[in-house]
Amino acid sequence: MKQITETRNASEAEEAKSGLSRRSFLTGAAATAGLAAMAGIVGCSPSGSASTAGAEAGSTANGSGTQTAGAMQTTDPSKAVWPVVEEVEVGAAGEGKIAFVAEPISESDIVATHDVDVVVCGLGPAGDAAALSCAEQGLKTVAVEKQTVGNYNSATIGGTNSKLNEHWGMTYDLDAWMGDAMVDCAFQGEMELYRHWLETNGEAVDWYISHFDNQNLDDYPLTFAAGDFPDFRDQWDTTSLSRSWNTSFNLPYAPGDLAGILAGILQEAGVEIRYSCPACQLVTDDAGKVTGVIVKSDEGFEQYNCAKGVVLATGGYEFNQQMLKERCRPRGVPGAWLTGAFGNTGDGHQMGLAVGAAEDEFPQAIMLDPEQLMPYLRVNKLGKRFTPEYEPYGHLALAIQAQPGTYDYYIVDGDIANKIDKIWTPSSSCYGPKEVWVAAATSENALKADTLEELAELMEVPVDDFVASINRWNEMAAAGKDEDFNFPGEMMMTIDTPPFYATKEHADGLCTAGGLLVDTECRVLDKERQPIDGLFAIGLTSGGMFYNTYPHNLNCLSHTRNCLMGYTVGKVLGGQA
Repeated sequence: MKQITETRNASEAEEAKSGLSRRSFLTGAAATAGLAAMAGIVGCSPSGSASTAGAEAGSTANGSGTQTAGAMQTTDPSKAVWPVVEEVEVGAAGEGKIAFVAEPISESDIVATHDVDVVVCGLGPAGDAAALSCAEQGLKTVAVEKQTVGNYNSATIGGTNSKLNEHWGMTYDLDAWMGDAMVDCAFQGEMELYRHWLETNGEAVDWYISHFDNQNLDDYPLTFAAGDFPDFRDQWDTTSLSRSWNTSFNLPYAPGDLAGILAGILQEAGVEIRYSCPACQLVTDDAGKVTGVIVKSDEGFEQYNCAKGVVLATGGYEFNQQMLKERCRPRGVPGAWLTGAFGNTGDGHQMGLAVGAAEDEFPQAIMLDPEQLMPYLRVNKLGKRFTPEYEPYGHLALAIQAQPGTYDYYIVDGDIANKIDKIWTPSSSCYGPKEVWVAAATSENALKADTLEELAELMEVPVDDFVASINRWNEMAAAGKDEDFNFPGEMMMTIDTPPFYATKEHADGLCTAGGLLVDTECRVLDKERQPIDGLFAIGLTSGGMFYNTYPHNLNCLSHTRNCLMGYTVGKVLGGQA
């Protein structure tokens, strides 16, 4: 079944117009109407051809023709030899137009030169925050955006110590939070970056929300308390999705409106915004200091000389097939969709690498989701359970990708509308009404049969093994104890009422998470872990935190990270850090 996720590849124009996105839908902003709006809609990612120079750019790591050290750390996908378990189809994203130019752009090709303090490359959430922060520090700030509009696809923001947390009476065990973060990043993340986030995210969130017209804190509800559990004030929901921290808030604006709202705020602050004007190449002096950036406008190449620095906020590389192939294991690349902005082709990554920046080691993580977030019983193509279904959805997505064929089936029965109450918790309700999930699990796209044997035949899984899996589940549900995967016994619901439904799902993705290494001041680091003078990277262009997977149980960490990094850059460049 392609239930809720059938709109993932819809064009950005349509998404912006409707204000709907996966994030907005799942956070409840359009939950009730979302299913009706989304059902049966299938979109295609737009396609475009990469420029020759941009396509060639991936063949070198630093513009010198030398390969990055390490057997796997290659910029040539033909040399990236990943362990092969089975052949899996990788085609999650289209091919965007690459702006990065590898070969030096000559002075004779420059049609205009500008002198400013700072250029922010990219106007997603991180770039918005950086441009605003820089302008408020009195810096002459220009923001250049590759696309015709900025990108903002979520109306949630997280945090642990902002005035919003205080308003709702929320306190957190920060040592436990840090422990969870380290587990989720497989202890590869930079603890200094995580600690900096913990200590300063509140200040950044307070600053950020102070710019919106709506200052009624009651209109910024805790995400877990925005649905059927308005009084939920626990640190985490102990019954569902493991320890999923209750740290995120819903902004009182539609996601599709936020890019425009932020653009207005930037302009009021004095930021010059240039759309359809991608950054192509960094400018350095003889000492290696980044002194400016070359952009491509309708008139041609223009050079910005930056007295303070250049900020790379160009997002990930979801729509650069070469970078996906070389940096991510084949089984790690979603098979159906990636939701990043179509302009995300790794331009900032490549610009940084060309001047000697270091990046996260390969393989790099992708922010993953299962297509169904409710903890229904799941089986693989062998007809067998394979994971505790209540795990945080990032963990569940990794488990799905590890299965034969990189897919699974979630199973419900004809009484799911009543039984869903057993798994209905704050962390599930925050993504939308239970009716939405029931409708998705029993839609016309699901496989449907009157017997388990018939359902197995439709699923093309071993009949005996599948029936045995369901019988085993039902026995444990009756006993109130999952002896196989420790699913909470009180949440187990039998699958015994015809008709039976099976829905095929993949672990699909939001965006890439690997990026250039940075310090707590967002300064880009070289391979000796020394700052590159004049160069900063923020948001998904930066790395150092997300390994293995994005820690979904640490709600909205990435969103707040965007805000914090942008806020930090302005203070650093303005001399206030």
